[in-house]
Parts: sequence; C-alpha cells; structure tokens
Amino acid sequence: MRHLLAFAPLLACVPELDVDLSRVDAPRVLAVRAEPAEAVPGEPVALTALYVDGGGTLVDGPLEWAFCAARRPLAELGPVHRACLERDAAAILSLGTGLSVTAPAPEDGCRLFGPEPPPAIGDQPAGRPVDPDITGGYYQPLRIFAGDEDADLTLYQLRITCGLAGANQEQSAEYRARARPNRAPAIVVVERDGEALPPGEAVHVAPGGELPLKLVWETCPEEPECGDGLCTLDEAADSCPGDCGGPIGCGGAETYLRFDPSALALVTAREAVRVAWFATGGSFAAARTGRSPAEREASSDNVWTAPDAPGEHTLWFVVRDDRGAADWRELTVRVE
Repeated sequence: MRHLLAFAPLLACVPELDVDLSRVDAPRVLAVRAEPAEAVPGEPVALTALYVDGGGTLVDGPLEWAFCAARRPLAELGPVHRACLERDAAAILSLGTGLSVTAPAPEDGCRLFGPEPPPAIGDQPAGRPVDPDITGGYYQPLRIFAGDEDADLTLYQLRITCGLAGANQEQSAEYRARARPNRAPAIVVVERDGEALPPGEAVHVAPGGELPLKLVWETCPEEPECGDGLCTLDEAADSCPGDCGGPIGCGGAETYLRFDPSALALVTAREAVRVAWFATGGSFAAARTGRSPAEREASSDNVWTAPDAPGEHTLWFVVRDDRGAADWRELTVRVE
C-alpha cells in the first residue's frame, strides 16, 4: 500500500472512507524522523523510519531509501514526479537499506524544489521556481520501498533550508539573521488518567475496557526570552549565549518567521501540531487529533478501547508539526 508522509498541507480535504486509519495489521512505515528536521542541502541528514506490523515495532526491515531528483511537471497530477515512484529511474539517488540511513541532502535541492531558478533540461527552456508551502517551506522528495511490490511505497518530504522568493535584499538579510531552522516536536510524557506512564512498561486493561490517554509535548514560548534555555526565533549565540549554546529551536508548537508573498513582508506564524494514533488491535475514539496554531495547549487526548479477547497489543503515537517534522512514542498494552 502506498503511504504519503509529511504531505499534510497538500491533503487538507480527505473524503470520508470506511477505513480504520489507526489499525496496523500489515508491515507499514508509520513515520520518518529526520535529524536535523530541516536540512541544509549538501549537509548530512540522518533518516529513521518507524516500521511496524501487526506484531509490533520491527527492529529490522528491507527498506530501500532514495532521494528523487526529478521535478514534477506542472501539468502532471500528484505530489511528486512519476519517476519518484520507480525503483531504478535515472533521477533516483539511492541512500541504502535498513531502518535508518545517513546521507547528505542533495546539493541542488533548492534549484530543483526551491526558490532558485531550475536548470534547463535538454532543449526545453528553464522552468519556474517552486512555490513554498503555507509555512514558507521547501521540500526534497524521498521515497522508501518496503518490499518487492511496487505498491509497498512510502513518500516523504524532507524540509530543506533555502532562500526567499520575492523578497528584497533587506528582507532576505533580516530573514537570515532572525530565522531559526525547524526542530521536531518532542513528546514529553504519555499519561493515563493524569499519571505518567513510564517508558518501556506495559499497562493493563480489562477486555473491552477503555484506556484514556494524553500525549504531552514541549511547551514553546511565543516570544523569545533570553534565559529560558531555548534558542528560538530572534535569539543567537552572540545575543543569548546561555540559550544558544545547545540545540536550536523548541520541541513543540514553534513560532517561526516566513515571507508572506501577498503582503511582500516578513511575518511570524505559529505551528500546528497533529497526532496520529495507531494500534495493532482495539480502536481509538479518533484516528487523528491535534492542536491548531491558535490553541495553546501542548497536549492531545484520546481514548483507546480494548478488544474483548485477552492479548497483547502495541500502540503508537506519532506527533507532527506542520513543517514536516515528527516524533513518536510506543506503548505496550496487555488486555487481561
């Protein structure tokens, strides 16, 4: 089955189908984590897949990773060029196999998929630069084959750091000085009835019983504050060395800078955070939850209902921001 990860801005309207999106009963890539979450073209990025099946998380797998270097023609439908769906196309840049790979992000990412003028192909005139998404971002396509069948395909978009399209020199300089790369959301704790569940420990639920869950991620400041331990928008090593001596960004709903092409101005925005819930059995009250940019709560609630028969099940919680980054947590549940 083909899966699309990190294409949420393109899939805002999805028709209702009689399909349980949260049920895992076959091998499947649920999420991809990139470190760093926003890559600089030409610099290394570590990619890790959450690969699972009906028995739980898989510790090994024949995942074939590759970047795609083919621009999608404007007249072609779909999120990526058709060549990205092939195993041996000339535009495929193989990265290796396994649950994790590390490789440089393609150096021409901002030319092929960003705001820089793309190269001409053959006798054709050069195309136009790619428009940013609603968060002002650009993305390098990545594909993962998880089996021998062509349908065993997962598509992912790696956010890449590029310049601004339509901005003047002063705005571009201001953006480079103030903006900070995206950081993946970080799950802090999973709670049951207000009590933290220790990582790695199984929880017990009666057959047919309910398991109320709360997923909590980091709380991010809306305004930069030197001394809060977070290197966020408008903070730098020279102005706030205590905060910016370590990781940049915040693992929650970050406030970030983008260029508004309609207003021709730099504006600040706040991330939405979405949660996808998965399980090998039972059912969730909702397959997808989350928080909009206007909501300030750094948590999301759901209820899992156990099946009537005793047994052991695995639950996964995948949290994503709307700039393409992800984190996840796993929980073992014994129904008895």
